[in-house]
Amino acid sequence: MGFMFLKIHNAFDSHCHFLGTGQIAAGLSLKNLKSADDVKDLQILPNHHQHNWLVGFGWDQNLWVNPTFPTSATLDKYFETIPVFFARADGHSSWVNSVGIAELKKLGYDFSKDPVGGKIERDSHGRPTGILTDQAHIQALQKIPYFTESQQTDFLKLSQKLFNQGGYTHVRDLSMTATQWKLLAQMSEKKELTVCVEGFVTIENLNDLPRALEDIKWMQQNPNRHLRIQGIKLFLDGSLGSRTAFVSENYLGTEQKGILCWDLADVKTVLAATWSKQLEFAVHTIGDEAVHQMVQVARSVSAEGILGRLHLEHVQVMRPETIQMMKPLHISCHMQPCHWLSDQSWMNQALAPATIKNTFQWESLRRNKIDLHFGSDSPIEPTSFLLNYNALTESAKKGWPKLGDDWMKFHSHPDKSWNSSFTEFTEEKIHQVYFDGEPVL
Repeated sequence: MGFMFLKIHNAFDSHCHFLGTGQIAAGLSLKNLKSADDVKDLQILPNHHQHNWLVGFGWDQNLWVNPTFPTSATLDKYFETIPVFFARADGHSSWVNSVGIAELKKLGYDFSKDPVGGKIERDSHGRPTGILTDQAHIQALQKIPYFTESQQTDFLKLSQKLFNQGGYTHVRDLSMTATQWKLLAQMSEKKELTVCVEGFVTIENLNDLPRALEDIKWMQQNPNRHLRIQGIKLFLDGSLGSRTAFVSENYLGTEQKGILCWDLADVKTVLAATWSKQLEFAVHTIGDEAVHQMVQVARSVSAEGILGRLHLEHVQVMRPETIQMMKPLHISCHMQPCHWLSDQSWMNQALAPATIKNTFQWESLRRNKIDLHFGSDSPIEPTSFLLNYNALTESAKKGWPKLGDDWMKFHSHPDKSWNSSFTEFTEEKIHQVYFDGEPVL
């Protein structure tokens, strides 16, 4: 006897970092470390190097026996001669050895003060410990020589394979670049592309806006039927795991509420400029206070007669009054239920009860008719919409409000006419993905 497949048309990952998914999958994984000293057992391969740097991704001190941030001293014991840059599992912190610190200084990185929106952890003598968070992490990462176009193409091909295996035919990339657009268009022309990609260009500061707008203009002038450029994206706060998401209650055991990575006046300037050009605006907002302040900025710009679409990314913590403030605006919220699976084991040790009470409010958003979409945040989480289904099921058992609608509708691209694609699956397995009418698995 056969059985019925479930089916999603235009299965959509509403928040991912497309090229980064392939890059991380091909690189050195640190997710199985149980302590800082476990780096001594890593199996290092030639492709784990980015030029002369050893790079890796995925460590999470919250899962270690000693759940404190590591230091360069541990890396120095095992990597004495090469620069090391190990990114945390949330992509918001990095762990660098002493050779790496010295190399970054040669490349012009300023260790004398914390950048706006970031922190250089220091010991009691004021010396860097090897941990960089948020903008300090991003600025260091930007100093390391990047991959060749050939390497980037390999990453993109691996990415689309992983997204197809996870059931996806459509993705929303929050890290689009002009180079990536060109490489994806080449794949499309060669009939090698098996995903539709809509993109946002990330900016790190106000001075970066003209460059991003020029890149977007170039993409608009070089269209492709599988690609869409949507607008501008920025990071307003950090992450819960790094204790840098901007929340209204102190993190437990600290006097800290996280950080804002931008001056709100600059955010308003970027938002107004973006909407004025009929582009959409996406903002990384994880903490409840970051979400609240971003909504206030959007209301201010709207009150001046400049209107547009605001995308709030992650919104892992939201207060009820903030959700009410969203209603008059054109807001879409992009959540990743799979983050509940990753975070629920340590939230009680890091977050105040009032913060936990307001986490993962997908049902409140749905009930208040706020536009809602689900994604993976890959490579932070695996490329699987079934993982989100599991998270929705398990979180309801643990007391979070149950999603009061069919979860699949939040994983389907809103434009049903964009490509003839669908995914056949059961609740345990992806069985086949059809893109442009052809099976791809």
